[in-house]
Amino acid sequence: MDIKRLVILNSSVGLLNQLVNIFFQFLVRSVFLQYLGIELLGLNSTYASVISIFELAELGVQTAVLYNLYAPIHNNDIKKINMLINAFGHIYRFIGIVFIIASFITLPFLKYVISGIEIDQTVCLFFLLQSAGFILPYFFAYKRVLLRADQKSYVVSNIDLFVNIFMNILRIFAIIKWGNYYIYLCVTIIQVITANLFINIVCKKKYPYLALGKIDISILKEILSNVKDIFVARIAGYIYASTDNIIISMMLNTVTVGFFSNYQMIMKGIKNIVESVLASLAPLIGQILAGNISNEVKLRQFKVYMHIRYIIALVVVVPCYVLIDDCITLWIGNTYIMSRGVAILLCVDLYIHLIHSECCDYINGMGLFKLEKSIEIIGALINIVSSILLCRSYGVIGILTGTVFSQVWFWIGRSYVVYKYCFSAPKNQYISYWIDNFKFITIILICVIVCKVQYLNIMMDILLIRFIIGGIACVVVALIMYAIFYARCEEFKVLLKFLQK
Repeated sequence: MDIKRLVILNSSVGLLNQLVNIFFQFLVRSVFLQYLGIELLGLNSTYASVISIFELAELGVQTAVLYNLYAPIHNNDIKKINMLINAFGHIYRFIGIVFIIASFITLPFLKYVISGIEIDQTVCLFFLLQSAGFILPYFFAYKRVLLRADQKSYVVSNIDLFVNIFMNILRIFAIIKWGNYYIYLCVTIIQVITANLFINIVCKKKYPYLALGKIDISILKEILSNVKDIFVARIAGYIYASTDNIIISMMLNTVTVGFFSNYQMIMKGIKNIVESVLASLAPLIGQILAGNISNEVKLRQFKVYMHIRYIIALVVVVPCYVLIDDCITLWIGNTYIMSRGVAILLCVDLYIHLIHSECCDYINGMGLFKLEKSIEIIGALINIVSSILLCRSYGVIGILTGTVFSQVWFWIGRSYVVYKYCFSAPKNQYISYWIDNFKFITIILICVIVCKVQYLNIMMDILLIRFIIGGIACVVVALIMYAIFYARCEEFKVLLKFLQK
């Protein structure tokens, strides 16, 4: 199968998987709130953030293995591929054992994280069961990385899709029938085991040469040489993604986490949809960068990729800003709506994430992990310090402001690394990149203002119909604005030719 067909297949199946996953997330969350309540939802979300700390022990091994796989897959070096996956499997098993020990060590410290809820044996058991859902993939899921590097993500997505549908139906039935949080957590564990067993069976058929044996020390050194730099990125990623809930739980209360996690779930769902569409491009970028191409060609491809992400950001962020509160109302009721500032800051964070993630793809594809280490450390400090300080005066708004500050810093630093070390571009090219981005931001602000005014003027008694009309109007306005400003640019012409083919 040629590269273009693989990209389209991976993106299409990934998108379908994410749409189904998000549909069930909303459905399960609604059932959860109705039958189990906001207190358990807050506990569940806080535990998820605490358990994410364990993922730091992963050190970024998967990213390092993925980067090291691009060249041997490109050269069809079967021996090297097997040695890398073998080493990866052993490392992940060791990490899994570390996680099990860490789960039990964490139990006495839960009382410092959870506020407003009494810590008893039941609450501790909930934590251990939820931890098991995070830990088990490290004993089964290591072969996923090969399918991803080999541009066969659609295989993983197909398996996850069918298992996800079945298990979510079972999860909903368990909540409605028994109203039991234990069963809810056990279904998650069964889902993890089932999906990864199927993936292992597929990998045995597709890659019969894969076999666990002794770790080759040279391969281990090759992986670990990048891990120490990627680990810093893992810490920064954790602080960005998971500390907000912990700070809210510790400094405000755990129930507020339940309210905030509803907004988080919407934003995470949007990010996952976009990344599922673009995920197939990451290994393609890695394999292209592993080849022999000029910096000028790399830069041209980067600019096209930037426009792809900007178009997506336009048609996602504009309706998200305009409609998010009504989305919450339609989904679970206006009781769970938070202040408008929460929606604004989450949309700013979403925009920066969608636009600057292209820099992350190129840094990973080129293996430039060491060069952004200081950027990651400073960004993590900005996030955690500013969030805690601002939380004292502004609550959740202050925490999100700190997160946005760190995102801006990451964007500036990572884009600098890409332009200087990936493209060896002169300063005027980097300045041009930011001029383009300020133009993008101006256009999206105009779209937001126009669409918000439009939406407020839609006279419709039925909220759902108003919501749908408003969403369509937002997307149409965003695309018209892009066409007005960029229909004649070179990057748009390249995208148009690709779509025509």
